[in-house]
Amino acid sequence: MSQEAKTITIGGVPIYLKDVEARERLAALEKYTNAKAEFTLEQSSAPTFAVSNKIVAQAYAAAMGGYLFYVKDGSVYAAKMNDGWTAFADGTPITSTIRANTETMIHVPDCHFIGNNKTLAFGGLSEIEGGHIFGSPHWVGAYQMSSGGHSRPGSGSIHSKTMTEFWNLAQAIHTDFGLANFGFHCLINALYQAMFGNLNSEYVLSNGNSRSSASWDAFRDLAHGLADSIGNGSGCVSAVDSASVTRYITKLCGFEDLLGKLWEFRSGIRFYMDNDVRHAVVYDGNQVSNSAQGRDISGVLASASGQYTTAMELGEYWDMLPKTVGGDSDSYYCDGYWASTGGELLLVGGYADDGSQCGLSYAGSNDGFSGANGGLGARLAFYSDPTIVSGEALVAMMA
Repeated sequence: MSQEAKTITIGGVPIYLKDVEARERLAALEKYTNAKAEFTLEQSSAPTFAVSNKIVAQAYAAAMGGYLFYVKDGSVYAAKMNDGWTAFADGTPITSTIRANTETMIHVPDCHFIGNNKTLAFGGLSEIEGGHIFGSPHWVGAYQMSSGGHSRPGSGSIHSKTMTEFWNLAQAIHTDFGLANFGFHCLINALYQAMFGNLNSEYVLSNGNSRSSASWDAFRDLAHGLADSIGNGSGCVSAVDSASVTRYITKLCGFEDLLGKLWEFRSGIRFYMDNDVRHAVVYDGNQVSNSAQGRDISGVLASASGQYTTAMELGEYWDMLPKTVGGDSDSYYCDGYWASTGGELLLVGGYADDGSQCGLSYAGSNDGFSGANGGLGARLAFYSDPTIVSGEALVAMMA
């Protein structure tokens, strides 16, 4: 890549590169474009496992990054932020007014993989012959939905709505907005696994800090953006909530609180019973449905009440659906699962009141489509391609 280049294209999106150092850093990753990370889960009860070629996952994470979206006259524009989220990638300052009127979204490029039973070949940005692409939208909110369905810092998560009501809020922003889906759930779990080789996500991302269930609603109501100092990175920061409890706000590749603040609805999957057999249907598109057709998974776990997951469906599509339970907070996946025959949709991540059961693979499929309570939230997603502009151009549009 030439020294004069101003952009490169990753996952179909032109990425503005401010300086020579940034260009050279990404250029150095190009030699890994034909490589893949490989690992096998569930070989023992230990949550740790060996991953070959972790640099492939790191290269994929480097191609993600935060953007600010702005909707004007029915069109959607996006400008990339720098790695630390302190300014746009072109150096244009980001003010609090700008953040309050845009959507903070993370770019999720096509992620290539091939699953074989419990073994995953993670190609990330590189195609794998005979493999698949995770069915995630290319843009997912950095934060849980706040008032109006937005992905913005400065306010707490909204809750007590059905999944359809959350989707309607997204649609009110623009018809190409919807909710983060099951494809994203599988992708972000696979990326985390390939990056860290440790299924105890709550421990890894919180640096060993315990998650208190005391006054969990005070944690829920903390304003988004407290972990913005981590930028595109992963880790946690501490904050004291209104109940005087110290909380640990986690980030994974720029995504804030994917675990342990509120349960998040995931569209793109539904559950149903056929006689005594429970099924899951994985469906495509920007929709929320209890009748959509798609790939059918037969015999999914029909009953669980918070026990810790010991095995997932995984397989060809790396389906992150619990298959058996019986572990604990320090073994296997270290995360819990809830299921019932009447459950129709998927929740993930858990809320703070669940304590050590929370985690990136924590899941629940025991709620119906009318489910709505103070522990359920959602995350914005964008199901099309925005027009990529510089930070300077985006700010000019807002004048």
